[in-house]
Amino acid sequence: MTITIRAMNLLDYTMETGFLPHIKCHSVQEAVAQLVDRLVTAGQARDAEALLDEIMRREQEGSTAIGGGLVIPHARYAGVNQVQVAVATLAQPVSVPAEDDIPVDVIILLVGPDRDPRQMLRVLARLARLVKQGAFLDSLRAADSAQSLRLAFGQMNEATD
Repeated sequence: MTITIRAMNLLDYTMETGFLPHIKCHSVQEAVAQLVDRLVTAGQARDAEALLDEIMRREQEGSTAIGGGLVIPHARYAGVNQVQVAVATLAQPVSVPAEDDIPVDVIILLVGPDRDPRQMLRVLARLARLVKQGAFLDSLRAADSAQSLRLAFGQMNEATD
């Protein structure tokens, strides 16, 4: 008997409407609010305002900007039943505290249920491995539609399996 172990596919944690390319906003919070609205509209989260408050509370504890123009705001929240990932690229970068002082233009939102952090941590670790590849962020930035942004996100994920 052969057992095949399938690598984690990050697209399993996304929804088609959770990809927003080149959005116009003046802060990470504005972009996160748009992503949270997508999660709530799709029925993947409850109470947009409370979820946004929790994400931004977590961001106040310490910036999730990891450099290279990327921020990964994340939070555990009782109003979600499963780990969710949503992605936005910004039309104009915004300044946030980051070690490299590079303004943020890619946002990968990660939310998970508050009762079980393990899966969320696994997804975060997978994202951390992907973002170490410069081509991953470049491909996200180059996407000009929600469909192409989702495709770029999925292709880079598959390329690292």
